[in-house]
Amino acid sequence: MRAPIRRIFAAFEAPGYRYIAASTFAFVASWSMDALVQGWVVLQLTNSPFWVGAAAGLRGASQLAFSLAGGTAADRRDRRRTLMATHAFLASISVVLGVLALSGTLALWNVLVLVVLGGAVGLVGPTSSAMSYDVVGPARLMNASAFSFMNGAIARVFAGLVGGIALDRLGVAPAYFIVASLFLITGATLIPLRVARRARDAVSESSLVALRSGLRYAARTRAVRDLLILSAITETFGFAYQAVLPVVARDVLHQTATGLGALTAAGAAGQFIAMITLSLAGDVRRKGLLLIGSTFAFGAAVAGLALSSVYLLSLAMVLAVGAAASLYDTSMWTVMQMTASEEMRGRVLGLYMATYGLSQIGGFVVGAVASVTTVPLALGLAGLLVAVNAARLVPAIARFTPKTVHHDVAKGATFT
Repeated sequence: MRAPIRRIFAAFEAPGYRYIAASTFAFVASWSMDALVQGWVVLQLTNSPFWVGAAAGLRGASQLAFSLAGGTAADRRDRRRTLMATHAFLASISVVLGVLALSGTLALWNVLVLVVLGGAVGLVGPTSSAMSYDVVGPARLMNASAFSFMNGAIARVFAGLVGGIALDRLGVAPAYFIVASLFLITGATLIPLRVARRARDAVSESSLVALRSGLRYAARTRAVRDLLILSAITETFGFAYQAVLPVVARDVLHQTATGLGALTAAGAAGQFIAMITLSLAGDVRRKGLLLIGSTFAFGAAVAGLALSSVYLLSLAMVLAVGAAASLYDTSMWTVMQMTASEEMRGRVLGLYMATYGLSQIGGFVVGAVASVTTVPLALGLAGLLVAVNAARLVPAIARFTPKTVHHDVAKGATFT
């Protein structure tokens, strides 16, 4: 019994990882609850799937831009301080939204303005991931990745249930104040963390030059390029389901905000089950097979969710979506970090995290299609695109799963 438990918590053998784990829990809870509240508020203000998707799309575009900046910052700035400042800024946005709701002046236009500013969440991903690598090292990277998503799954259950109940029982303003508190806790948990000082290049280059060098590296490094394209398509069409889930809950399944919260929690439960299983399995050698297989399963599950109009069946489908999505995320996150060279890791992660913003832009696309057709049809097509793209890459699995990570730009890097 001790051996399986030790495998699950192997990352905690690295000094300082407990602070990262605590911060991850608070961040995922705050971010997930923020997205839930945003979708529900916009739907209540407009009664329009288009505007629900448009709000998500605006945030996604902003997040994409911030992620690119975050990648260069992760390689050039103190990562812990960058994260703490970002979380404080995100908390201030939620406070403003809460005050607007409390005063009765919350409207679509001011929500959209603050949603764009909320794209600063894009700074978190590359900075946090690079800092995690600094703390745990490559040997514990897969375990840290699996535990992070498992930890996040518990946080999403918390966020879904608390967010839904808070909206129904307390109202919009208290829900936003809870989100602000969680963002502040996220930053505060990093105060005791001490990370070894990283060596910096003697030549100081501007952020724009650093970004261009990262783009050039990704373009000419075959494995990084393939991973980024796979991520872009999966994020755009697969994770778009999160943006339109409020519409599915209210207009297809005829649920209240509490029902929406339960759907969010079901996805997190699937994520938790998948991550427990992956942690117990230890280091997966054929990471490429796991990546492509989980991507296909993710798309198929989203398409299955689109076909359901029964609430209990939809809960089961969202659970499957959460499980497949977390396996995809974990394998992609691990492979991307192992593939990037040391000096380019932050910038590559910035490009990768920029594709996260595409999920919300995809929410705009799905919402727009749903406004002229139906939500199930738009969501079903999105899931089908993800599955077909994954199936297209099946012949390339062997290239994605060699035994050793290389960084041969001329021949194209390969990855385990």
